[in-house]
Amino acid sequence: MGSHNSVTEINELFVEAMNEGDLDLALSCWDERTVFQTAPGTAPVTGLPALREALQAFIDTKPHLTVEELHRVDAGDVVLVALRWQLTGTGPDGEPVEMEAVDSNVFCREPDGTWRIRIDNPFHSAHLGL
Repeated sequence: MGSHNSVTEINELFVEAMNEGDLDLALSCWDERTVFQTAPGTAPVTGLPALREALQAFIDTKPHLTVEELHRVDAGDVVLVALRWQLTGTGPDGEPVEMEAVDSNVFCREPDGTWRIRIDNPFHSAHLGL
């Protein structure tokens, strides 16, 4: 099991899990309170069954995910991070999938000291027309 001891470690763990197709490890970066904005203009999902389904759709593309941290605001037990991400994979039709955007994620430190992603908004920049 990877580390959830810092925001940087949980980001690295999530990328590693996605690239290895490890759904359970990727989900361990979230919890049942996480809100995931799956696409611009759609209702976000929350609760582990819906989060699992949303993540599975990304993992099904056999993704290669890379991220670059752009910006971080640290408010103690809550941290806002902006990341530029790129994902390449294969769609259900066998066609290549390429996605790229800037996300905004909110991380919260739990009472036991571990970190979880509370809000994951991967298409933040899509709203800004970047």
